[in-house]
Amino acid sequence: MKALIACGIFLISLISGCASINHQAIEFRTSNGIAFEFNSRQFDTVDIQPSETQIWRDSELVGSVVTMETNADFSTAVEEVRQGFREAQKSSGDVTKLELGEGIYGFSATVNGYTTAFIATSNHPSSWVTISADDDVFYEVLSTLTVRERHR
Repeated sequence: MKALIACGIFLISLISGCASINHQAIEFRTSNGIAFEFNSRQFDTVDIQPSETQIWRDSELVGSVVTMETNADFSTAVEEVRQGFREAQKSSGDVTKLELGEGIYGFSATVNGYTTAFIATSNHPSSWVTISADDDVFYEVLSTLTVRERHR
């Protein structure tokens, strides 16, 4: 009888969500020193494409990371992203300048429940990064964003 009661309590705790399940954060690193995390509960598949890395959950795209080469019309990636910010401010979406620290320039733009951050660093003038994610995931990802020297 005691074993039956113990099994019942265990089963109820599993069903009610009281059982602890560890969700580990996974760090993503880009080629120009930008790092950020996705919690493992936010995705179940990483799809590496030739030009981007896609993050999926339950067969639905929840995020992507793309490294962009600086356009020849701009001398640095920071200059190009700054121009992108000025252009984005003219759009109907929600555009926010990101405070990322010295030598780093970025902004985010939100349209239709999806937010994209555009980030450039002065240490890497030839490329910049976009990080896109569902709004319910984006700000958690943004809160983990760091920029550091690339591991060689």
